[in-house]
Amino acid sequence: MTSILLVKTSAIGDVIQTFPVLEYLRQKFPHAEIDWVVEEGIAPLLRAHPFLSNVIGWDLKKWRKRPFSSDTLSSACSFYRTLRAKQYDYLFDLQGNTKSVFVTLFAKAKVKVGFDAKGVRERLNLLATHCHISVPSQINRRLKYLKLVQNYFGDAEEFLSQGVHLTLSHDCQLPKLSRDKRYMICFGSKWPNKQLKKSSLIPFLETIEGHFYFVYGDLREKQMAEELAAHFPGRAELLGEMSLPLWQAVMWEMDGIIASDSAGLHLAGTTGTPTLSFFGPTRAETFKPLEARHRAIQGVCPYGISFEEQCPKLRSCPTGACMQIETQNRSGFPQE
Repeated sequence: MTSILLVKTSAIGDVIQTFPVLEYLRQKFPHAEIDWVVEEGIAPLLRAHPFLSNVIGWDLKKWRKRPFSSDTLSSACSFYRTLRAKQYDYLFDLQGNTKSVFVTLFAKAKVKVGFDAKGVRERLNLLATHCHISVPSQINRRLKYLKLVQNYFGDAEEFLSQGVHLTLSHDCQLPKLSRDKRYMICFGSKWPNKQLKKSSLIPFLETIEGHFYFVYGDLREKQMAEELAAHFPGRAELLGEMSLPLWQAVMWEMDGIIASDSAGLHLAGTTGTPTLSFFGPTRAETFKPLEARHRAIQGVCPYGISFEEQCPKLRSCPTGACMQIETQNRSGFPQE
């Protein structure tokens, strides 16, 4: 039986963007044992993926906080033993940085495949892999991961992802949803300068007939969700405190999803639901979901800053003005 190890440890959005690789490998090797190494905080998401055989979680964040504690030593030793317990036919290092070097070096595999010098994020990663694959620059992030694996196998055919239904735990229950057209609004983001602005979002939503579900992840976002919902009395609800598999299951039931460049958008890209996404300090063509049902609108920097993938002022820009997208510049919600 073919055995494969995927190394993509973080972050949530990046891990989700790697799902087409797993889908491709499962199609190419239907009976293979496919394992994945990921940070423990993201492991529950992968354990809900039906195409995976095993998930190996490592608690790197916790280890860094207490590097010399007995708990850290015990956890690290257990992780090392698990990683060394199996000999894989193929290992694909999709992380491409120094962090993944330790995983890739310690793991046992006949062939360890990674990006070449132009594709790795940190050159030290080259020391951990046997086979260095060239991938075109300036392509969508999902294609970057997928092409690494396809190019290794000499497969030039286009691969179209069909999405995936993550497995729900027995205690998960879908919320009761409106019978009207249903739209999920994922306005939040880890970075405030990527978050959708109320001044842009409210006028746009006023042009859409249907029921809105505003998703929030923390108290700050909950406050904004409440303010947004107040503009649409009788046809807006709040959704919070959902596991990622449950969130994805609700996305499958929507008629459309509106989002910023965030984990919410990338999760929506694993479903068959159309999306409309708003980008400012990141490049839409690099990060948006690939299929035709996904449309994106790119904001313009008023300060003339240009970038290839991510604005250098993403974390420090005091205005986030590129996310103030005028109504007349929008192309409308995608239709199936």
